[in-house]
Amino acid sequence: MYGTYVLLHLSLFLFLWAISDFFYTVHTSLGTIARYCLVAAVVAYVALSISTLIFSNSPYNTPLTPPLRASGILLLYGFRIALWSLQRLRDPNKSLTSEQRQYIKRLRFDRGYLYLLEASKRVGDLERYAMEWLFEKNDFSDKDMDKFLEALPGYMSSRHTAGAQEYLTADYILERISKHFLTCATSLELSEETTISRVLCCVRSLQLISQHGMKPGQNPPEEADKKKLRLQKTYNERLIYDLKMLCDMEDPVVALRASCIRALAIQGLLTMLAQTEEGTTHNRPFPTPLIPLYDHLLFPDGKEMVQELGDGYVSDDEEGKKMWKVLLSDGPLLNLTMLAKAVHSQEHPPQSSLSFCWKTFDMLVKQLGIALTEASNETRVQFTAMRNKASEHIQKKEQGFRIVPLLDILDVVDRGQRLLVAFSNHPEYHSGRDVVFGKEHLRNGDLLKAFARCLPDYVASIGQDECRKFMEGIVCDDGLWASLQVNLWNAQRSDVPIPDKLRVFEDCCTVIDVAFSSLEGSTKMDWRAPEFGSLAHQFETFINHSFQGSFMARATSFRVGVIRARCCKALLAQFCDDVERDGTIFFRSQWDVASLARLFWTLGIGDGKESDTEFWKPYINGGQIGAEFAIKARETIDQAARDGSLLTFYKLGRLATMAVPLHGSGLVLQDLEKVWDLQRSMVNDQHLPLNRASDQVWERVDRLRTEVNHLGSNLSGEERDRLNPLLEMIDEILPRSQTELMPNERADAQVPVTPASPPWKQDDRVDRSNFSSESTETTRGLSGATLTSENSYRGANS
Repeated sequence: MYGTYVLLHLSLFLFLWAISDFFYTVHTSLGTIARYCLVAAVVAYVALSISTLIFSNSPYNTPLTPPLRASGILLLYGFRIALWSLQRLRDPNKSLTSEQRQYIKRLRFDRGYLYLLEASKRVGDLERYAMEWLFEKNDFSDKDMDKFLEALPGYMSSRHTAGAQEYLTADYILERISKHFLTCATSLELSEETTISRVLCCVRSLQLISQHGMKPGQNPPEEADKKKLRLQKTYNERLIYDLKMLCDMEDPVVALRASCIRALAIQGLLTMLAQTEEGTTHNRPFPTPLIPLYDHLLFPDGKEMVQELGDGYVSDDEEGKKMWKVLLSDGPLLNLTMLAKAVHSQEHPPQSSLSFCWKTFDMLVKQLGIALTEASNETRVQFTAMRNKASEHIQKKEQGFRIVPLLDILDVVDRGQRLLVAFSNHPEYHSGRDVVFGKEHLRNGDLLKAFARCLPDYVASIGQDECRKFMEGIVCDDGLWASLQVNLWNAQRSDVPIPDKLRVFEDCCTVIDVAFSSLEGSTKMDWRAPEFGSLAHQFETFINHSFQGSFMARATSFRVGVIRARCCKALLAQFCDDVERDGTIFFRSQWDVASLARLFWTLGIGDGKESDTEFWKPYINGGQIGAEFAIKARETIDQAARDGSLLTFYKLGRLATMAVPLHGSGLVLQDLEKVWDLQRSMVNDQHLPLNRASDQVWERVDRLRTEVNHLGSNLSGEERDRLNPLLEMIDEILPRSQTELMPNERADAQVPVTPASPPWKQDDRVDRSNFSSESTETTRGLSGATLTSENSYRGANS
């Protein structure tokens, strides 16, 4: 390719020679002038080509220069080899002289490489002198310092400044960076964006400088490095002390600004420490420069827990690992709590300083990571005490212009902490810290999806009491019902595809089902709360509108049936408790009317007439309450207390039979086990026992047993065995119910005929005509009226 240029130039001269020859044939004088010009051009070209060969610093060359140089070197070597050969022929024993050897060495000399080696030897001294001049003799303004700190990471990572750590730990550099950092708190004219940027730059620079001697696996440092580490510790102590003095000033503007600067600096440092070589931090020895920060977070009163050590590190490996864990796990929450205390302590701060506080809180909350789940109980207690203190301040002093936003932020962190506990065993969700600590909370669809995936596993891994306490916090303190309602409302829009609607609906079903099973027997829950009533209404509305014209999968229909049964069980128990306590029904809101009507309509409570059941349907959607409704409700609540529990048991049994066989339904055995557990709890419930239900309901249970037996005879052995728990519970409650009527009722009792059990399920059935005697008693009805009836409500005429 290089020869192309040579041929091009040669072709140009040949062309000019041909032109001059043509001119000479046409006109002799003109041709002569052209030939002289060509000769002059050739001479100049040759002179430029060989000038570099004659003068080493000549700036001119042509494409012919390399070939001429190569030709000259070949001729020179050829001449010298010939001369050397002649000399060897004359005197074979003669060797090269010292001058000849030096000459040959000069032929291989690389001047540029020599200069590079010499510069590399002096670069450390030159950089140190330049840095000292820059900081001590030059007028280094704050803006210039900002530029220097922004470029410092690139400067330190350059291969030309490999020894930068040796002189960047000098006293004058650390002192200048510390003074520049303090200007963030003292320079009130700085904008919020500039202040935050300057804080992060200073923290990052100090951390990069401090990383010298802190790499994993490094042996204890030399004496010079120990002095540097102790020097850095001294400057960190001085910096923390100066910030503390600014935070304690009487001027609220400076005090709040300094508190924000301190919080941003600590959070920035903790974030960098957590991200640097993740997974190996806890295995490092704890460095001396971080000891002041450790003492400041855990002992803000000034007490030092760890003293300065001679080797620059905490000597005990276990103690160092413990300090790393405390610093990275408890540090973020302690830092946020410290800033909350500073804001709460100011009585009358200006609004301008509060704006910077809220922005700082937002940054702290967004940077709270999954490590917060490992925070110690002492740290959580401090945070909870601060949150309760802010809440009491609002209730007593009513100074909400600064405390209300603070309490909102603390509530966001409190909710996020509970969610992080559920996500702690799922590393794939650890990166969603911005969503977990967002103000939307579970109203965010992506977060609800992740929460629904993690919640069942988390609940299964903890005890019942801890699980109940966790779900009470999610429901009562974090507004779970309202969040689920918002997700259903957003998914109900017509422009959302059916698969997305189904996904949101299944996520809500999963969360609701876990909440019901976890809150079984909770005394803190109020199932008549308007939030739960509106959720139940939105739940039914979503089913009626979103799946209109389409079929739900068997698994989804099964879960919906279980949720309805759990809802009926919880509402029935609370309504009966309230009626027994108050003597009548009190409707606290319109949602009470809708909930009670939905309860009666779902269970089919009434005299068996279709019009009786349809009476409640208009009230589900907010019908007007009249005297007819009040009378009907008082009458029906007695029937619900009598038959509701067994009707729920019956509906769950029918739901389980429709789920079998499980193959191809999307259900697993654990889904059926949830039904068996729920039915077992109803069998053992002493508050709403099954044995006092009316005869009509027991006839349904008898028919259910017949259907289950018939279904079992048509199933395989494995599928048939899955229905055994249902049959065992029916057999357990049926004999118990048959012995509860009085002797004089045996003849009048209308006993349905129970078909014989199929061969696959033989048992000893108790004859329903054998009743034990039991005296009648007068009981007070749930509506407050005196009703005379049998305790078991089993007689056909009762």
